[in-house]
Amino acid sequence: MNILIVRLSAIGDCTLVLPVIRAILEQRKDATITWLIGRAAYELLKDCVHPRLSFIVVDKPKSLGDYRKIKRLLDNYYDVLFAMQASTRVNLIYPLVKAKRKIGFDKTRARELQWLFTNERIEFESEHLHDSFRKFAQKLNINPSPADGGDSSDYRNWHITTTTDVEHLNLPERYIVINPAASKIERSWFVERYIEVIEYCYKKYALPVVLTGSDADFEQEIVNDISATCTTPLINLVGKTGLQQLAVVLQKSEFCIAPDTGPAHIANAMNTRVIGLYAVAPSRLSGPYLFQDLTVDKFEQAVERILHKNPKQVPWRTRVHDRGAMALISADDVKAKIDKLASMLNLRR
Repeated sequence: MNILIVRLSAIGDCTLVLPVIRAILEQRKDATITWLIGRAAYELLKDCVHPRLSFIVVDKPKSLGDYRKIKRLLDNYYDVLFAMQASTRVNLIYPLVKAKRKIGFDKTRARELQWLFTNERIEFESEHLHDSFRKFAQKLNINPSPADGGDSSDYRNWHITTTTDVEHLNLPERYIVINPAASKIERSWFVERYIEVIEYCYKKYALPVVLTGSDADFEQEIVNDISATCTTPLINLVGKTGLQQLAVVLQKSEFCIAPDTGPAHIANAMNTRVIGLYAVAPSRLSGPYLFQDLTVDKFEQAVERILHKNPKQVPWRTRVHDRGAMALISADDVKAKIDKLASMLNLRR
């Protein structure tokens, strides 16, 4: 069985596809998978090798020439296409694919009319994105089991393989990672609250903080503001690591604190516990999959207080695009999760 998977981005979402691919390869010995993937996600996952898995690495198409190039790269016949991404630019790839079965999202989740380009659909449920990816495999009578944290036998299916070395970063023996910014400022938490949490971790548990993130200007600004005021030790790696280095830094940490952003899912894939900070979107749909019990989720309060709507009645796609949503997460909320984790991990000063 020759399977084509199309999921170009985002980086965090691609980590949620990986355990599904591994389950297919393990349960169907006749399956060969080709993954059409974006360059950034490939840089993270390129060492996740298997003799029956291959990658086709592309940029999101922007011109007719880009689509022609992709068509040439896909000049093969596939038994099944998994259309795991729904956006205008990606949807236009699907007619270029020669496949008998083209499986995509249902009309509720098939953004930008994706359903016009597929002939089978996974049924809708208000569920985590990873669970929707699992349903693609179930169409082939394969059932990737939902993992259950670090004690799950499926942990190896989540783990990102990398041979990258981070010794040159001179990390302390014990530390936590805080990735303070998301790709959008509305999903990022506040400098003064991060500082309070950072100093709490150091003074109560002697845990220094490693700051991670991209080299985007607003992320650098957030980190500079934190560094200027914080009185406890900080290691600033923002904009200084590649994605595979970041994965190793996260793997070696005691735990990670992050808003709705890719590094939260990378930590999840490395089996590092994540305290997720969610309010713009519900964590049950897009939070760190293995550690949803550690997430601080204020989405329902944000819907009530900012949108003035009943959170039980709003549409599945509802998001609270307001900086005030993240303001509902207090430093005490995060400290409570830290104390819970410290008890679980037997962390002491």
